[in-house]
Amino acid sequence: MLKGMLVGLDGSAFSDSAVSLGLEWAKGSGAVLAGQAVVDRPGLTAPDAVAAGSGFFKLNERELVEAQAKADELLARFAARCAEAGVTARTRRDVGDPATAILAQAQRYDLILLGLETRFRAMPGGSPCDTLDKVLHSPPRPVVAVPAQLGTGRTAVIGYDGSLQAARTLATYIATGLAANYQNVVVTIDEAYEDAAEVAQVAAEYLTLHGVAVTALPVETRLDPAAVLLDHAHRHETGLVVMGAFGHSALRQFFFGSTTRGVLQKSRVPVFLYH
Repeated sequence: MLKGMLVGLDGSAFSDSAVSLGLEWAKGSGAVLAGQAVVDRPGLTAPDAVAAGSGFFKLNERELVEAQAKADELLARFAARCAEAGVTARTRRDVGDPATAILAQAQRYDLILLGLETRFRAMPGGSPCDTLDKVLHSPPRPVVAVPAQLGTGRTAVIGYDGSLQAARTLATYIATGLAANYQNVVVTIDEAYEDAAEVAQVAAEYLTLHGVAVTALPVETRLDPAAVLLDHAHRHETGLVVMGAFGHSALRQFFFGSTTRGVLQKSRVPVFLYH
């Protein structure tokens, strides 16, 4: 069961949606919602004019002070939203590399909420940055990547390929208690229907063991499994996609290979990611 969630605040529409989703889940579970604003210190450095060409950099102190003030405004707005929703809030401001700061705090909580697009550079609402990619590289906790707008779907599409990583993700998803909030559909993809059905049954039995209602949806296809999965997610009234595959299968390469960022940007629903 969720006891605490960490949400990255960068002032963008993606971040605002992440807060909205965190508030919804916190109200249902009684969890603490922690808001973290990180001033991107590496992004506030400039070449030292005195030592031109030396390779040394200095911090622009004026910009740092302005960025810290913006971060404090984000935290105050976050705390106000939590108070209005009746959710217990924590706030934290850090200065440094955003991904490093978020990963350091994440071990205090059960879940990380970030925008599908992160904008910690010159925040609030600055230019896109690679914070989500860096956090996904080695997350100590599950990450939920959230789009700029939330829908009202109450179905969770679970991409499951039978791998050890997918099994761990399914167990983590159950442990959060989030599965009880959704109508769960397990999607398995294989060139042979019988193989897909066998894998789907494993996940369905595990969910059922934990009292979670589930529908198994084995798919026989030679098409790109990632595209098939997203198509099912977008055709259902989906509120969440759950994925945790790493490794060498086509499905695992899709979600955590070189095209991860582009794929996540195409999702119109939050994506629960772990490995």
